[in-house]
Amino acid sequence: MVSKNLAVEEKLSRTAQVDSVVPRAKAVFHFLLPGLAFLIGFPAAEYLLLFTGLAMALSVLGGPRYSLFGRLFKVMRPVLKIGPGRIEAVAPHRFAEALGAVCLLAAAFLYFMGATLAGQVLTLIVVVLALLNAVAGICVGCQMYLLFRRFGPGATA
Repeated sequence: MVSKNLAVEEKLSRTAQVDSVVPRAKAVFHFLLPGLAFLIGFPAAEYLLLFTGLAMALSVLGGPRYSLFGRLFKVMRPVLKIGPGRIEAVAPHRFAEALGAVCLLAAAFLYFMGATLAGQVLTLIVVVLALLNAVAGICVGCQMYLLFRRFGPGATA
């Protein structure tokens, strides 16, 4: 199993593709930490949201090398005996993670500014969508990316 995972990682490191299991595993962190922030509430929630949003933004901007949650999953994967998934394009997953990061950073800002209800709404949106991805493999942000590519500016008719 370990050699199979290494072969997949080598193949992915040379392309703009990702093992489908990794974004779903990262989605677990993307729903657990903001979900915990929602439950904890003010005054600790904004710091947990800020941390999670910054970690997601760093992953989007820096790629897998700088993905905190991806690295945590890489350590946990052999322990949990999770094999490789399908190979997919990385761009939709990066787009989805970028949307989540923007929402969590905005939620943290709203908490800091005293707009707790608005921060909670944004947090819950991220929690629900990340949970949907983690549990059912439905990535709404990925679907949005595909729709933008198909119908957005620069799309061919």
